Amino acid sequence: MEYVEEQIKDVVMTNDEIQITYMNSMMEVIGKNKDGYKKMYDGWLLEQPMFISDIYKIQMRDLFFASRGNMTNINNLNMFFTEGNKTEVLKFLIYMRSRDLTFERDKWEKLRQLQN
Repeated sequence: MEYVEEQIKDVVMTNDEIQITYMNSMMEVIGKNKDGYKKMYDGWLLEQPMFISDIYKIQMRDLFFASRGNMTNINNLNMFFTEGNKTEVLKFLIYMRSRDLTFERDKWEKLRQLQN
């Protein structure tokens, strides 16, 4: 997603979009639809897929299917990205923007090699 080096200052969710404001006062708007969720999936999960140690597996799974147009998963994410769930949304956004599974992936790869 945009402004990866900037910390999130605030997030506002409407029925149609997620508005993320960063500490540098820049704003990113993501649609609460297939294209917006595809942008999230491509930005966060394409290069580093969901891993066993991830804490937001449900939302990650929903992003995968929503990015392919599955309405059930789009609706699940629309219910997650609401003002009433703002605290958890902020935690999710911060987590997704900062996750780096290089260590985990290497650890599991070494274990797999030992088993062979």
